[in-house]
Amino acid sequence: MIEKLVPHFQRANSGKHFATPVIMEGPSLVILRKEIKPFIGQTVRDAEGYAKIGLEDFPGQKLVWAKTWGKHFLMKVGKTVFKTHFLLWGSYRLNERKDRKSSLTLTFDNGEINFYSSSIKILDEPIAKLYDWRVDVMSRKWDAKYVESLVKAQPERLITDILLDQNVFAGVGNIIKNEVLFRLYLYPETKVKQLSEKEITDLVKDAHEYSHLFYRWKKKYVLRKHWRIYHKGKCVDCEGKLVAKKMGEGERYTYHCPKCQPKREL
Repeated sequence: MIEKLVPHFQRANSGKHFATPVIMEGPSLVILRKEIKPFIGQTVRDAEGYAKIGLEDFPGQKLVWAKTWGKHFLMKVGKTVFKTHFLLWGSYRLNERKDRKSSLTLTFDNGEINFYSSSIKILDEPIAKLYDWRVDVMSRKWDAKYVESLVKAQPERLITDILLDQNVFAGVGNIIKNEVLFRLYLYPETKVKQLSEKEITDLVKDAHEYSHLFYRWKKKYVLRKHWRIYHKGKCVDCEGKLVAKKMGEGERYTYHCPKCQPKREL
C-alpha cells in the first residue's frame, strides 16, 4: 500500500495530498508537470494499469522527464516516450488511489502517479516532429502572430470550434473557450470572417492570457470562484438568463448571454 510506502509524502509547498478535479485543460497539465518533479530521475519500482505500452519493461527504468503540449502530457521512462490524453473525464492522483483500475500507475520509492480514464499511447517519432509549441497557450514559445495567421486562414469556421482546435490553440478546453468568448462578448457561432482584425488579435491574446489566469487560480484552488459564465444560469453583467446548448463540430456545451453576446448577421 502506498500509504505505508510514503506516509508523509505531500504536495510540494502545500501540506496537502494532491487530488485534481476533472478539469484537465492545458494549464492543469502544467501544474501536474510541476507536481511530479520529485519523481523525475527516480527509478520505477512497479508499473500497472490497462494502458498497452509495454508496462512490463518499466520497472528498473528511470523517469527521465515530463513535458506538456496542450492537452498532451508527455513522459519518458527509460527509452520509451508516451503521451497521456485525459479526454473528457480523465484525472490523476498522486500518492492516493481511486477505487477503480487505473489507466497507468507508476510506483517509485518516494510515491506514485496514477492516471485514470485516460488514453495513453507510445510516441514513435521525436516530439520535435510531432508538436509545434508555437500554438501551445502555456508554452514560452507561444507565437501570437503565428496563431493569428492560423485563425485567419480558416474564415468559414465558427470561433467556438477554432478555439477548441488543438492545432491552433493547444491547451484550450471548453472552460477556457466559454470564458474567453464571454470576456470578449462574442457570440460562439460567429464565423472567423465576421471578426475584425482587432477582434482576431484580441481573441488570440485573451485565449493566452486567460489560460495563464486559469493556471494561477487553479493552483490556489479558486478557479471556480472566477468563472463568469461556465456552468452559470444568470449573466453576471446584465443579469439575464444564459443559454446553454451544444454547439459546433464537437457539440460541446456552450454558454452564452443573448444580450451581451448577440448574434451577427452575415
